[in-house]
Amino acid sequence: MPNRIAVSLAAVIFSTTASLSVASEGWYATYESACDAAEKHELPLLIHFHASYCGPCRQMSSQVFSNREVQQQLRQGVAAVEVDVSRDPALAAQFGASTIPRDVVVYRDGTTETLNVGFKSILAYMSLLREVSARGAKISVPQIVKNTKIIGLEGFCPVRLLKDREWVSGHENLTSTYRGVTYFFSSKETQNLFLKAPSDYAPQNLGCDPIVLLTDARAVAGKIRFGAFFDDRLYLFSSEDNRVRFKQSPLKYTRIRHAVKADQLTGQRYN
Repeated sequence: MPNRIAVSLAAVIFSTTASLSVASEGWYATYESACDAAEKHELPLLIHFHASYCGPCRQMSSQVFSNREVQQQLRQGVAAVEVDVSRDPALAAQFGASTIPRDVVVYRDGTTETLNVGFKSILAYMSLLREVSARGAKISVPQIVKNTKIIGLEGFCPVRLLKDREWVSGHENLTSTYRGVTYFFSSKETQNLFLKAPSDYAPQNLGCDPIVLLTDARAVAGKIRFGAFFDDRLYLFSSEDNRVRFKQSPLKYTRIRHAVKADQLTGQRYN
């Protein structure tokens, strides 16, 4: 088992997929993959909310997003994704996308801004993308995050926990980092299973207590002794009381996805 030191940071904002492939038009294929890319490459996350029934949205798609220069700019300095509000109303509600088309950016320091509501021309949208990219480049990640390793599940193997419901210690020579958190594995086989679908095995919300996340908008790391499974996903809580509250109404705390970054966790364990 690795040596670990308790450290605390603070705040909230960022969700999961192994793929970081970008669509040919410059957009990431899913919200989760865009979040992962933003975290991995230290980029601002740009979300374009739209819907098929929205006239201005269709107009932007045909007149703006079909432009090659716009597509190229989408690949420079941002991790961009399109979100259909009719297919993901919870995410739209989380970012206040009540009217569309709408562009929202989440910077690496957790700052969230609505950049635009309504149709925007090619030149105007290009300018918007450049401004986001330029501002994003000036925002730095706290140095402590770069110089430390965040230990997931206190070094226990996430695959054995999910598949067998067993707390099995991982090995220092069998590790993988997912969204800024390093997990330890009991065998090469469990490590390979994790790498194929890390979001299936990693704790939800990077192990943040979902009760605190929803009620107080703070990313407080849960403790492994206060864990609970729901819909074959692991949730961690900062207290037994919060775990009980979750079990009484789990859908209340899981229906909205939260954007949590590793450097924003309070009470997380570091190496």
